[in-house]
Amino acid sequence: MLKKLLLLSVILFCSATSYAQQNIHITGTVKSFEGLPLDLVNVSVKDNPGGSITNQEGEFTLKIKTPWPLGLVFSRIGYQQQELTLDSAAATKPLVIVLSAKSESLETVDVKARRQSEQNFTAIDSKLSTTLPDATGGGIEALVKTQMGVSSNNELSSQYRVRGGNFDENLVYVNDIEIYRPMLIRAGQQEGLSFVNPEMVSDVQFSAGGFDARYGDKMSSVLDITYKQPTHFAGSASASLLGANAHVEGTDRSQKFTHITGLRYKTNKYLVSSTDVSGDYRPAFFDLQSYLTYQITDKWRLGFLGNVSRNQYNFKPVDRETSFGTINEAKKLKIYFEGQEKDEFLTGFAAGTIDFMPNSLHHYKLTVSGYRTSEDENYDILGQYWLQELEGEDGQISDAERIATGIGVGSYLEHARNYLFGAISNVALRGAHRWGDNNMEWEVKYQHERFSDIINEWEMRDSADFNIPINPDKLELIYAYNAENDISSNRYTAFVQEKRRFELPRSRMDVSLGVRGNYWDFNGELLISPRLGISLTPEWERDFRFRFSTGLYYQSPFYKEYRSQGGGINYNIKAQESIHFVGGMDYYFTRGERPFKLSTELYYKKMKNLIPYQIDNVRIRYSAKNNAEGYVAGIDMKINGEFVKGVESWATLSLMRTEEDLKDDSYKDGQTGQKISPGYIPRPSDQRMNFSLMFQDYFRNNPSFKVNLNFLYGTGLPFGPPRSERYKAINRMPAYRRVDIGFSKEITGTQLNPNVTAGTFKNIWIGLEVFNLFNINNTISYFWVSDVSNRQYAVPNYLTSRRINLKLVTRF
Repeated sequence: MLKKLLLLSVILFCSATSYAQQNIHITGTVKSFEGLPLDLVNVSVKDNPGGSITNQEGEFTLKIKTPWPLGLVFSRIGYQQQELTLDSAAATKPLVIVLSAKSESLETVDVKARRQSEQNFTAIDSKLSTTLPDATGGGIEALVKTQMGVSSNNELSSQYRVRGGNFDENLVYVNDIEIYRPMLIRAGQQEGLSFVNPEMVSDVQFSAGGFDARYGDKMSSVLDITYKQPTHFAGSASASLLGANAHVEGTDRSQKFTHITGLRYKTNKYLVSSTDVSGDYRPAFFDLQSYLTYQITDKWRLGFLGNVSRNQYNFKPVDRETSFGTINEAKKLKIYFEGQEKDEFLTGFAAGTIDFMPNSLHHYKLTVSGYRTSEDENYDILGQYWLQELEGEDGQISDAERIATGIGVGSYLEHARNYLFGAISNVALRGAHRWGDNNMEWEVKYQHERFSDIINEWEMRDSADFNIPINPDKLELIYAYNAENDISSNRYTAFVQEKRRFELPRSRMDVSLGVRGNYWDFNGELLISPRLGISLTPEWERDFRFRFSTGLYYQSPFYKEYRSQGGGINYNIKAQESIHFVGGMDYYFTRGERPFKLSTELYYKKMKNLIPYQIDNVRIRYSAKNNAEGYVAGIDMKINGEFVKGVESWATLSLMRTEEDLKDDSYKDGQTGQKISPGYIPRPSDQRMNFSLMFQDYFRNNPSFKVNLNFLYGTGLPFGPPRSERYKAINRMPAYRRVDIGFSKEITGTQLNPNVTAGTFKNIWIGLEVFNLFNINNTISYFWVSDVSNRQYAVPNYLTSRRINLKLVTRF
């Protein structure tokens, strides 16, 4: 009997132990103090392996084996860490966890994967744009330039390249409406303000490729912006040596009507005066935007988004002095100018929306919008130049007193009277439906385009006492473009896509499948673009997420692409085609109780029907012919997290190669007469390596004093002689290297005195920014001159040098 009792006791003990170690399923939701769901919250088991991360709805699920009691730790960047101890009874009910924002949270940028709705998107918090040192004036694009796969080599421009594409291959949306930019801009100093006003933004999503069918017909990237719907009165104002901004937002007592309006003024006179060209710079850029909504009923809502922008660039150059070359072959170029340039770009945009939401599962949206642009480019500039060779002693460049005799002298005259009017109008109906874990979206859209322009542009050059090009019978110009065009066309687009979640053994999979159609009556081309995205989140001891996307991406030609350099129109132009293959991995981990994320993406794009182009500064001139095919291949890596407790920083590294093969670029060898085909050559955007660093810090005992560092490095882009054959662009510019640093101090506000209730002003900040900290001469393009032997020299056009900017920001 005793043996039986002992045996029974052992069996019961083993059963109890087995029960204590069985799988435990714990579910819950994590919210902010304001009641908003928090995604990307790390949920870990204290002193044990295993854990989870909340999805976009703030939900999490844990499947673990551990005895009671159970300790859970909840942590997220910018929020107070919270620990919770559970017993077996508490674990059976769904948990609701509330995280409070950290008192030392520094209005940081929070970059994260959008884990559910978009597999290949990165979320960017727009708040950092006010503190990030940025020569363009604090735009969202400055944050985009630090993301994976993005490169830029011009601090005066808000434009960027993504994975081997050019500026025109990037989509920008505001509230689901595609945004356009002026087309005649030649240089960054003419560009002015970008469309997006960061003070009006509530959500920013960016994809560097492999995006869904709901986004349009371009080959590189998507920047998706959502503007705010305010819940209370607020505003801001700022002023600096680069301009001034102000915005106000609010709602009525019933909370049915909301409004937000932003006013911006910018002048980059202070920056461009640091370049080699001295003169009278008078740039002025003005922008006014407003977003209004009215909730008619619980099911109907009206919206309006309007924008007026005016960019004026007036410039009277006086002279220029540029030193270039090597220590052993140092050269100096002096130019004395006459004439002036007057440019004006006036754009307007308006969109009205009607939203119908019969219930929480269905949403319909009708959008009617229009964009207008009027662009004038006028200049007559005479330049008389003197090319000199500098003497040196012991390998050192000589000073002005030891300049050798001139090796080249000449003059040139540039003339332009270019006028462009463009109008784009469209109407779109969109629907969104949700059934459990399934989401479906669709849209049908009609767009009308009209462009009318007059081109009258030429250049004459007299070098070393003879005209170029040399012709004994007549006077010839370097180039001359003369044309008048008036083009109108219609586009019809539609898409449908479905997103579904599958719960697999020890993993979760999200699948996005869609197809997009585009018909353009200009060339009668019908395009069908299927796209697929998959993300897999396994329930491992370590937190990983795997992504893969592929699809067919057509870029139907826009006006600049089917208008040749001379102004002729190609009515047989076809869409450029690109097939994307993107695979990625995200690894979430903690170090010293601080969250981090390591991301890696491999990608390959196969392209055909490419339209070759040449680029000078920011102006892209297309050949207007589908006579090339090409590819892009590369890898992007990024690590971000709390390198300094409470604030997020990140670093990215991108390695990439892109080449194209022109079908009609063969030529005969001058000596043998043999036909030579150059084959694959680098594309103008072939920037092999890019590195960026965005770092934040603050004084531990004084979080009201902040430091922001922005570092960009990119290897040189290919270039060749102006208006030459593409295969001659085999030279490389020097690498782009730039460091900007900003210091800011809160004069008054809740961070300076966290226990004091904010008064009229929530806070007042004063900032000091140092642009181009190490005063590096970065090259953006080249000016070509000839010596007495008709030898050509590429004289670098340098960007801005070191500048100090003062800024005052207040919020109320």
